[in-house]
Amino acid sequence: MKINRIVLYNFNSYEGLNEFDFTSNDGDKNIILIGGKNGAGKTSLFTAIKIALYGPLAFGYVGVNSTYIAKIKDCINSKTFQKDVVKSYVQISVSLMVEREIKEYEITREWDYTKQKLEEDYFVISEGHRLDEQELSYFQNYLQGMIPPDLFEFFLFDGEEVGSIFSTSTYNTYVKNAVYTLCGLDVFEIIRKYTTGYAGKSNSVDEDEIHAKYEELRCNTEKIEADYAELESQNVVNQEELEKIETELTEVETAFKNAGGITEAERQTLLKEFTEAEHIKTESLTKIKLFVEGLMPFFILRDFTGKISDQLDFEEKGEIFYYIQQKLKKHEIKETLNESQNVSDETVDDLLEFILKKFKPKGFKEGDQPVHDLSKEGIGRVNAMISSIDDFDVEAMIQLVENRKAAAEKTMEINRILKNAMTDEDAGKFSEKENALLKKKDEITSRIHASEMHLANMKDELTIATQQRDRAFQTIKDNAQNKHVFELSSGLSQMMGSMLSVKTESIKRNLEKLIVENLQHIYRKNNLITHIEIEDDFQFNLYQNVRYSNTELLHLIRNLGKDVFATEIGKKGMEILCKKYKVDSVQALQQELSSDEYKNTHNLYKRIDISRLSKGERQIFILSLYWAIIELSGQDIPFIIDTPYARIDANHRKEISEKFFPNISKQVVILSTDEEINEEYYGIIKPHIAKEYLLINDESQNRTTVEQHYFFEV
Repeated sequence: MKINRIVLYNFNSYEGLNEFDFTSNDGDKNIILIGGKNGAGKTSLFTAIKIALYGPLAFGYVGVNSTYIAKIKDCINSKTFQKDVVKSYVQISVSLMVEREIKEYEITREWDYTKQKLEEDYFVISEGHRLDEQELSYFQNYLQGMIPPDLFEFFLFDGEEVGSIFSTSTYNTYVKNAVYTLCGLDVFEIIRKYTTGYAGKSNSVDEDEIHAKYEELRCNTEKIEADYAELESQNVVNQEELEKIETELTEVETAFKNAGGITEAERQTLLKEFTEAEHIKTESLTKIKLFVEGLMPFFILRDFTGKISDQLDFEEKGEIFYYIQQKLKKHEIKETLNESQNVSDETVDDLLEFILKKFKPKGFKEGDQPVHDLSKEGIGRVNAMISSIDDFDVEAMIQLVENRKAAAEKTMEINRILKNAMTDEDAGKFSEKENALLKKKDEITSRIHASEMHLANMKDELTIATQQRDRAFQTIKDNAQNKHVFELSSGLSQMMGSMLSVKTESIKRNLEKLIVENLQHIYRKNNLITHIEIEDDFQFNLYQNVRYSNTELLHLIRNLGKDVFATEIGKKGMEILCKKYKVDSVQALQQELSSDEYKNTHNLYKRIDISRLSKGERQIFILSLYWAIIELSGQDIPFIIDTPYARIDANHRKEISEKFFPNISKQVVILSTDEEINEEYYGIIKPHIAKEYLLINDESQNRTTVEQHYFFEV
């Protein structure tokens, strides 16, 4: 299956019409990258895909019911209810292989809310034709048979959550179902279960009694298996709690050594920041003081500077007028003019009046006293002050005050941190906390030991119960009246079981090999997991290469016991030793090792408990498992991953970007923040990106908009 297009209309925070085009004409470009901050709408896109494909089954309901309708109503954009017509829909276009031919299907689930009642219209269009009721039923059964809803969840990979699945004792069922469905083994399993059940039926009174006894023994066996699984699960919880306590002990020790909760490097950094903040305070205070003591009184009167400037200019022009009036004498002008021509007294008077009028300021009255009457030096100082007021940067002064305030708060905070140095009383508290954790660790260790002893006893009990059940089943077969039907059903069951066993064994071996190869591609510690053995119930035994001496092997046998020793070094390790010493049991091997005078060393394996892997290591292992399952199945199924890196470190993020995303599937949809697929990793996967989108959420409007680009550009 391949997703071609997704359309969301008034769905959750996606107001109006929003479309995602996932098509690609380049086989090397298999990645659809969708970026968005937390809360931008990535989870809503997940939900829309599941609802479009499976409807009520997406929430675990068989059909449309009131609870499903209520969930859909919650998914409709809230602003839609403010409109006259309340309508919402999700639509997904997919390509499916049907009868060796790729066909396009457009799946739509549309909701109409009228008179406070929500109605769903589900329809599918293929090749321009809307499927009728019978065709729609066939299509839905085909889709659910090819990719059941729980299997689709398998390909909705959440980096933060998926690791928790493998922390439980039931993870093997999760993996087994995925492998069986993808590799087509589920059909064999269904036939085997059906024929086995048919072969076990009885008709006579005696056979009914025998069958009832068998059912009783079968139920008892299943109860013991369930109790065993529950106890195993509890043991895993205890192991996780022990790991948590050990982590807390490490944290307490680290905190105690760092005295006061801060390291010496942090202390020096704080002192440096304190000095810098004090410098800012002093420098800012000096500038503020200069302003307050100098310019501020005049700055307060800044609205009058224009009038003062005009008045000073007026008085200066008045003085010039008086000066010219005093210097110009009528008879001197007349004498000067008469040297070249005779002028009348009237002409001289007109000329003098014209000159004085030119220099007389508007509104000037002779005899008025000047308001300021400043000297040239005084006028210069006043004009300089006015220029300073005009040029004064108010924003800069505000910023200066804010800087001083911030610096003062910074020094107070640093003083508070530095004064919280560790006292003897605090040290005593650390010791009390450490002792409490050590006591709790001892209690948990005791519980783990007790549960492991109980598990060993239950394993023996389960073996006996299984034998009794098998004998009862054999009795049913021996007393079956309809031998022909029984033999046919039994034979078919055995044939299906045999085929299933052979095929499953082949798949497990290939899966073991592919997982290790994938780990070597993306994990830098080549010796973390070098060998894997998958049991019949799909429990994973992980191993790494270890070199043992004879003495070490003998100690392991004595300390762990023969059964645990065989598991500790794995089937392959046992094969190596048995072949080398020509034995077929741990007991015989123990004797040979004791009598080996050459004191050989052996390249074998050491078992690693999957629950003891770090969260980052566990996620890398799970990614390798997913990759191996998809590669082994040969199925074209979209791989959708949210929070792709989670707890994976930077080095392995690069390896995953280069080798995992371009190869795991023909269509990989990555939903990421800018802190996950950052600029570096974006540059790595860019050649493989077919389409990229950015989800932008307007928190004030609770609205997500879709843009056709990512956070960065390369």
